[in-house]
Amino acid sequence: MVCAKDTLKKLNIDKDDNVLPLAVSQLGKPWHKLAEHINKNYDNFDVSLSRYFLNKFRINTSLANIIFSIEENKKCHQLYSCAAGKIAFEIDRPLLLRLLNDFYGVTDNTELNETLEITQTELRLQERLGDEISRIFLTPEVVGLPLTLQSQPNQQHSHWAWSLSFQLRGYPQGVITLHFDHSLIDQILSGLRQETEQTPHTSLTKDQLERQLRRVPFNLTAQLASVEMTLEQLLALKVEDVLPVFLNESVPVVLGEETLFQAKVSEHQGQLVLSDFIDHYTR
Repeated sequence: MVCAKDTLKKLNIDKDDNVLPLAVSQLGKPWHKLAEHINKNYDNFDVSLSRYFLNKFRINTSLANIIFSIEENKKCHQLYSCAAGKIAFEIDRPLLLRLLNDFYGVTDNTELNETLEITQTELRLQERLGDEISRIFLTPEVVGLPLTLQSQPNQQHSHWAWSLSFQLRGYPQGVITLHFDHSLIDQILSGLRQETEQTPHTSLTKDQLERQLRRVPFNLTAQLASVEMTLEQLLALKVEDVLPVFLNESVPVVLGEETLFQAKVSEHQGQLVLSDFIDHYTR
C-alpha cells in the first residue's frame, strides 16, 4: 500500500497507525503469503527448536511467537550465502547472555552495559546459534529446494527484503532475527506460485492420512513425584524448608489429560530418560 500524507488524511488514517509503505519494486509480490507460508510450518519450527536447545544446550524452551517485517536497511555481519541468495542472523545481546548463563554457567548480568565489548565466548555462541538456527528455518519445505549454507565471515550486507523475528519461551528479553535478501525471497515466492499452479489436491487415502497424522508433533508429560500435605502444612512453609520427595518405581506418562503408559526413570549419559515402558491399560 503506497500512500502519501495527504492521502492518509483523506482516508482518516492516523499517522501513528500501522501502515506499511511499499516501494515500487515491491508491488505485485504476494508478501502476505510469506507470513502464511511460515506460519503453516510453525509447528515444525517449534519442535525443531525445542529439540535443538534441549539436545545441544540442555535448555527447555520452545518457539513463543514470530514477527515479520518488510524492507529493512541494516548492516549485518553474520552472513550466510546459498544458491538462492543471502541470509543474515542476529540475536539481541540480553538474550545471548541469558543463554550463556543457562548453558555455560556464566554470571547473568541483568544490568547489561551495551558499551562493553562483546566477549569471545559470546561470539562463539552467537556463531554456533547462527549456523544451526538458520538451517532449522531454511528447510526444503520453506524454500522450495534443498540448500547448502556457507558462512561469509568477512562480508557485510545492508539491504534486506524481508525479516522474521521470534522469541523463545521463558526468555522475554531479546529476539532472534533472520534477514532474507531479495533473491532468496524471490525463490520462496516462486515455489509458492508453483504450488498454487498445480492441479487441485485429491482427497487423501487412508494410508496418506495415517502417515500425516504420525508426523503431528505433541508433548508428553511424565509426573516424577507428588507430595500430599494439609493446607496447614502448606501455609506453614518457609524459605529453606525441605520437602521429602520419593520417586516411585514407575511414573505415569501423560498426553493432555490421558495417561498413556507407565515408565521407569533412568540415567543415560548424564541425562534423565524414560525407559521400560509399560502399557497403562494392561496394568
